[in-house]
Amino acid sequence: MEEKMSENVNEEEESGVVGDKPKTLEDFITEQYTQQKMDGKLDATDELDDERTSDFFARALAESRRMGREVAKSQDKLQKLHDELGIDRFNEWRSEHASEVLEPEQADRIAHAGQYCAPT
Repeated sequence: MEEKMSENVNEEEESGVVGDKPKTLEDFITEQYTQQKMDGKLDATDELDDERTSDFFARALAESRRMGREVAKSQDKLQKLHDELGIDRFNEWRSEHASEVLEPEQADRIAHAGQYCAPT
């Protein structure tokens, strides 16, 4: 895994882009781990050996990818509902729900945040 990490670090640029792709969470984690190891901040000890570290990263990154797939699946389902029932109906339901359960200030914050992540 360390070899893979080193290859990733060499390919990455300060701009946060690898080739034509933006850095992923996996790229960021491996870059930071490799940099700390090269700086001598991470030395293999009885508690933190390379094998355990590699196993930890493999499990953590696999879980991150799994969660990413779940998010994508959820977004696909939401998009299908928007397509089927209409975004306007969803917006009405959200507004109605917000008026019943949120304080006006909270509703304003959500409405303001929604402009940055409104579904397409």
